[in-house]
Amino acid sequence: MGLIGEVGIAQINKNGEELCGDVVDIIRSSDDTVVVLSDGLGSGVKANILANLTAKIASQMIFQDIPVEDVVNTLVATLPTCKTRGIAYSTFSILRLYTNGIVYLVDFDGCPMVRINDDGLELVATSPTDMGGRTINEASFRMNAGETLIIVSDGVTQAGLGDLFPLGLGAEGLIDTLERYVDLEDSVQTIANRVVNICKSYYQGEPGDDTTCVVMRLKEESRAVLMTGPPASPSDDARMVRRFLSADGIHIIAGGTTAQIFCREAGRDLHSDFTYVSDTIPPISRIAGVDLTTEGVITLSEVRRLLETHELPAAEDGASLMLQYLLDADRITVLQGCAENPAMKEGQVVSLDLRDVVVEKLVKALRGMGKIVEVEQF
Repeated sequence: MGLIGEVGIAQINKNGEELCGDVVDIIRSSDDTVVVLSDGLGSGVKANILANLTAKIASQMIFQDIPVEDVVNTLVATLPTCKTRGIAYSTFSILRLYTNGIVYLVDFDGCPMVRINDDGLELVATSPTDMGGRTINEASFRMNAGETLIIVSDGVTQAGLGDLFPLGLGAEGLIDTLERYVDLEDSVQTIANRVVNICKSYYQGEPGDDTTCVVMRLKEESRAVLMTGPPASPSDDARMVRRFLSADGIHIIAGGTTAQIFCREAGRDLHSDFTYVSDTIPPISRIAGVDLTTEGVITLSEVRRLLETHELPAAEDGASLMLQYLLDADRITVLQGCAENPAMKEGQVVSLDLRDVVVEKLVKALRGMGKIVEVEQF
């Protein structure tokens, strides 16, 4: 396994808004990771649409090695300019991290970026370049394994504006907050969540702007494999179990029938575990050599919900444990059995999606967080 850019994302909407005007888009390959954070002017639906357009266009073009000047010109030609304020409708920050540690940063009217390494915290120094009458800030350097980069939207740097801080938190205030209140050895997702929650407190619980924090760390790639659902044909039971056992990383089974198939084919015992009881999530089970064994659809649905809401519960129910394993993994293999689940037949369970829909939504949520997810169906 080589090096990879692990990504954590956390967001809170402006108070009273249902949609976030900040958008993060991530594209991965075997050689690099491209992250774009776009901040649409204002908030709500319009800001979300324009930020989405900006993030998608910028990430795709940068990923295809199109020069940043062409990216800027395309965005200028595509997106409108606010007639009242005379400024662009979207700003953006681009972070491209190669697996060899080379970093390329591009910033258009965004916020300063923070670099964390053994020497401490520092703002990334950038060089301004004029592109079509617009100032673009760029930087390029090499990171070592274990180093971390943080990019934020102006909802972070403006936190506490007029109340706790006359001019908002600012870049230096962000550095101070990270040093004083954040454990920088934590996971990237925990750091991102911590930053936006602190900013929410600076806003006294009512964020005055959409607030986003993206954290990326260069690290050794970690893997997980999730097996859920029996194969469409029982003749494939043994093949799916062999594939599960041969995979690297953390091993997770979701589904009672799936667990029984595994135990039968692998010659292992299944033991119920009632150490932690939840009102909403079924209990886990124990199988030798398997890191986590849970119930199926209910647990997977809850994991997907937690991913979409950026929640990190400290509980030890099956969904919370699975969430942590999946967040810690960079590459996830999903072994999806395609047999009809008898418990999901019409008239028996009406409030739950079918397993394949749940898996599809879970995979989409994981990919949206920058995970490399491969699905193999049986």
